[in-house]
Amino acid sequence: MNERETKIVETALQLFSHYGVKKTTMSEIATAAGVARQTLYNAYDCKEQLIYDAVEHHVRKSANLISEECTDVEDLGARLDIAFMHLSAKPCEMMLQMPHGEEILQILEGIDKTKKKNIMRICNEAIGTALEPFRDRLSLGQVDFEDLCEFVRMSFDQIRTRTEEKEQICRSYAPLRKLLENSVVA
Repeated sequence: MNERETKIVETALQLFSHYGVKKTTMSEIATAAGVARQTLYNAYDCKEQLIYDAVEHHVRKSANLISEECTDVEDLGARLDIAFMHLSAKPCEMMLQMPHGEEILQILEGIDKTKKKNIMRICNEAIGTALEPFRDRLSLGQVDFEDLCEFVRMSFDQIRTRTEEKEQICRSYAPLRKLLENSVVA
């Protein structure tokens, strides 16, 4: 995503979260992002595409941060905390603060399966990056590493989408962290 596209999707997300998706026009997004309306329409044919691209942009940014922040971290729990913070806790806190977050979530639920799978793949790979040093030391019985990453992502998703108050986020995550820490064999 180039700099102009990043500016557009971040601006659109800010406007959607403040005023709502239905009440925000493409013209308002173009003006706030400092681009011509035609430029916006050439890049994005609908608001749903803007929302998807904004989410994908944030997920990719989070995946990069997870990779960077895990570089010198050797503890499984700390590595998992980094992934959880970027893929679940921060997005959850952000959505809880958005006056129109529910409207955005409803639109995301309706995006096409291929786009959803792409976002899930990016998240699974980021979790895999965090767990990779422990791949051979996790005692998971018949559970394959990729399936574990999928399970962790699904758990993160549930915490993020089902949490109704900030204090609940970490409380909901603690059992998953403990489960994985207890699965490491020396």
